[in-house]
Amino acid sequence: MLEIKLKEEYDAWLRKISKEVSISPEELAYMSIEKFIKEYRTRKAVKAYVEGKISLGKAAEVAGTTKRKFMAMIEDLGIPLNLDARDCITSFRLLSELRGFRVYKDIGVIW
Repeated sequence: MLEIKLKEEYDAWLRKISKEVSISPEELAYMSIEKFIKEYRTRKAVKAYVEGKISLGKAAEVAGTTKRKFMAMIEDLGIPLNLDARDCITSFRLLSELRGFRVYKDIGVIW
């Protein structure tokens, strides 16, 4: 287990905030660290995905979320999806199944 010794000023602020929000100083510190780690993981995943170093699925895994949530997040950030032809065919196949269209493996989607 990690033990952290804070500067006096930070300790005082942590205790003041914990009283204001009715959360123990320990829980508040835990929540802050947890939030930082989640944000770091997300930034790392987005950066690697944008640079083409990892796939969408791997980026979602690094970020600690689902592919759908990761896709929505990058869409909100204005980042385009890095899809190759295989991804597009898979997506069209899934959409066609959901919409009741017929898909042929050899030639793609028939509308």
